[in-house]
Amino acid sequence: MKKHNRHSLLTKVLTPAVAGLTLLSLAACGTSGTPSAAGDAGGGSQGKSAIKVVVAPLHFETAYIAKEKGYFDEAGLSVEIVPGADPSANLAQTVSGQADITTASWGVMTTATAKGMPVKVISGNGVVDPDADNSGILIPKNSGINSVADLKGKNVAVVGVNTGGDIPMLQAAAAAGIDPKSITEIAIPYAGMQAALEQGTVDAAFAADTYYHQLIDAGFKSIASPVREFQGNMPVTVWAATDAWLTSNPGTAKKFNDAMTKAAAFYEDPANVQAIVDITARVKEVDASTVNPKSYVPVNTSINLATGQAGIDAMKDLGFVTKPLTAEAMLWADAPRFTK
Repeated sequence: MKKHNRHSLLTKVLTPAVAGLTLLSLAACGTSGTPSAAGDAGGGSQGKSAIKVVVAPLHFETAYIAKEKGYFDEAGLSVEIVPGADPSANLAQTVSGQADITTASWGVMTTATAKGMPVKVISGNGVVDPDADNSGILIPKNSGINSVADLKGKNVAVVGVNTGGDIPMLQAAAAAGIDPKSITEIAIPYAGMQAALEQGTVDAAFAADTYYHQLIDAGFKSIASPVREFQGNMPVTVWAATDAWLTSNPGTAKKFNDAMTKAAAFYEDPANVQAIVDITARVKEVDASTVNPKSYVPVNTSINLATGQAGIDAMKDLGFVTKPLTAEAMLWADAPRFTK
């Protein structure tokens, strides 16, 4: 686990995973033997029919729903789902040609687009629930930290440093009257945050979704819910691909979105909660009784341009991106979207 101080990072490059994407994008420009080559697997001029899709450790349920309920088959797609890691690493797989479509985060896509990477959001997935706490800044029971203002000079675990996922915490810090740069962020996977807290490696942890609820159940205390407070209804996870792949496979992308729209409808139906819990348990290899349905966020394949733009603007205000950028510029031409 490597410590990062945000003050020094803002004057340097992004995290290694994101920085590596720039090199991978250059390599992709000169590579034709990738999974996206036109006509692969009998796809014809509108694109291939057999694709690899990378999913993240969270918000993966819709992809499995689409596969297991036959929505991909109905769309004429043969899909191999590949378990991935953090959004930056997942996007790197797509840029390098190891996969066709990937789960990315809105923050990572903002950073990548601002750096000129040839990638686009093709549709939405997980969305911030404005009415429920599915993430938060957590502290041990006997911590001397009582509020966000007390994080000044402290070490905080985040899933990725300088990738956008930490933006809400930094917004909360500024709102609490402390310099966001006074917080030292330590990159730790969600699954390792509880151990880091228990061992005193960090003073607090910014956890989300299932991992947040697991920490709450384990007795850790939440001092703030900055994602809900600052990013309600904003896209969290999205589906993304490279510009070159989309040029060669527009029909495939549309079919993927059609299947994911059906999967999202199944996911949003309260009658299907147990089926979704079973998917989560199987993929994570845990007992279904340990899966908390409260950890599920809303999903929407359409991108909310207004809240997406608010997220971009926050990243600009905090120095994550320096060039003007619009939410519209991040989207594939046929990506579903709305403005209200």
